[in-house]
Amino acid sequence: MTIEQPAFGKRVREARRAQGLSQGDLAGDDLSPSYVSLVENGRRIPGAKIARSIAERLGTTVEALSATEQPADRLAQRLGLVGQLVAARASQLAGDWSAALRQLESVVEQADGADQDEVRWEARWELATVLGRLDDPARHEAALRRLLDDPLTRSAPVLHARVAIELAQLLRAAGRLSDGVRFAEEAVRVTGELEPGRPERAQAQVALLSASVDSGEWSRAEELAAPLRAEVAPLPAGELRASALWAAAGAQYLAGHPDRALALLAQADELIAETDGVRLRLRLARSRTLLALTAGPEDAADALMERARQAASLVATPGARSWLAVLETAAALRHGDPAAAAGHAAAIDLEAGELSPLDRARCTLYRARAHRAAGAAAAAEDGFKAAAAGYEKAGAFRLALETWRELSAGERAGEGPDPHAVIMP
Repeated sequence: MTIEQPAFGKRVREARRAQGLSQGDLAGDDLSPSYVSLVENGRRIPGAKIARSIAERLGTTVEALSATEQPADRLAQRLGLVGQLVAARASQLAGDWSAALRQLESVVEQADGADQDEVRWEARWELATVLGRLDDPARHEAALRRLLDDPLTRSAPVLHARVAIELAQLLRAAGRLSDGVRFAEEAVRVTGELEPGRPERAQAQVALLSASVDSGEWSRAEELAAPLRAEVAPLPAGELRASALWAAAGAQYLAGHPDRALALLAQADELIAETDGVRLRLRLARSRTLLALTAGPEDAADALMERARQAASLVATPGARSWLAVLETAAALRHGDPAAAAGHAAAIDLEAGELSPLDRARCTLYRARAHRAAGAAAAAEDGFKAAAAGYEKAGAFRLALETWRELSAGERAGEGPDPHAVIMP
């Protein structure tokens, strides 16, 4: 009898799991577990003797394991998996992320090697999303890398782009800027194959522009800003257009155009005001306020500062309190009140879990500025050195260099843009 793969391997896997056997149990003394795995995944066609041995251990026949799956069987299997996927989505909507995780892991296990590529991909994608919500960056990254290696991902530019964009954002937030830039570049390259108007094209460009600003490639960021704004112009109002204008604002400020930057941030604020993205809205508000305190008119900066205080009263997390303390420190420094700046800086919690490595370095820098303004020279020096080390560890080498220069000069040198005031989406 001819053994057809992957049907044979799939039935071996199903029969083994139904009996609660491991691959080692099925392997016995004459096979290796790795060989059983290759057979189950359709990557090895066993000879007649090995096939009979496997069938006997499973209490069945080679003929039964080799039977061709009928279309109706495959459809029923697909409907069952889709039903479980819908249940996992319901758990996500209810905010029960632990239940969603268990359900999605089950769908992935059942769909793996079962000729259900599309369902498997969707389940793995949602599994990565849930791991992100559960704040498990290591498993989140591992899930995304598995997706990136999936043949379906590699064959579909849209899917390839989605995974590369998510990886770029995750690695950038984890303080691995060089890796973030690399995956953002991959996403931009892949989306070049898509027709204009696809949101993935703009998402990839936002990821690359943001990573370029953070890593210190400011000339490149300026070059990317104009095409990005053109890319998102036809898209509906919402988070993506707001993020694009926000990213472009950072590039404009660093190119020496603070008025344009503040105008773009105001437009982004209007676009995002009615969306459900609470985290993104809060981060944009911080970005706009900090830049206004650094380079905007005093009355506008004070108004935004008051809004920031109101928002912080509604979100009482350690990260939110630390960000408010940073903004209060910047405001006090602008108003020439070193005592107030030092008081607010003392409330900055550098251990707040919500702070990314890059943001932690930025918060350290503002605390060091407050120490220096208050005359605490030793504390200021330690703070500048710690901020520079944090930037260097994240791969933000230009920000680290600017920090060392500020420490050496005893103050910010020149009248140019303050790169530490730029918070990207």
